Amino acid sequence: MSRILSLLLVIIVAGCAGLFYAAPIISFADVRSSCQSQDIDALAKLIDFDTVRISLKAQLDAGDKGLAAPAPSALNDPVGATGSAFKNVADSVGKAINDMVNPNAVKAPAKPVIDVNSYLTPKAILGLTYGEAKDANRFEPSTFEGKPPSPKVAFFSLERARLTVTDEAHGTTTFTFERHGLTHWELVHIGLPTAESEALKANPAG
Repeated sequence: MSRILSLLLVIIVAGCAGLFYAAPIISFADVRSSCQSQDIDALAKLIDFDTVRISLKAQLDAGDKGLAAPAPSALNDPVGATGSAFKNVADSVGKAINDMVNPNAVKAPAKPVIDVNSYLTPKAILGLTYGEAKDANRFEPSTFEGKPPSPKVAFFSLERARLTVTDEAHGTTTFTFERHGLTHWELVHIGLPTAESEALKANPAG
């Protein structure tokens, strides 16, 4: 009897561990399903829209170069922060002087205004989970052919998990989930592929 109880306990523990590990993948599938059914209430529980909106806007504004490292902190690196501030001022002054001295000089085209909210509709989010990346805001599920790509676990810890979806035309999109509760995982970041990141994956160091 004791052996049966021990075996049963092992099976229960293994099952709980497997469910815990699979929870982010289940949440990803739930996001897809909720997008397909246009279930806004479910998406609000599955996605931290404020955080995802901020991260997507920063990436879309940065373009193919990707995001730069955060500026030096005045608290942790006062010298670096001061230097960065002076550089920003110098760049602004230099640009102003150049505009006055060369008023007819060819100016760089203005960046197009990107509506980040167009990437946060159910259809666009579904497109992101299909790997459509920056084309997700133009994604039409009815025209999609083939089987949707399956997510792969790129990182997993007790509090955070990253799943990736790869599309041959667009590259790899990364979805970061954070745990809230025992088995509830919330999408907090969508990492769009960049030209540099895809080049690094194609030609890894060493």
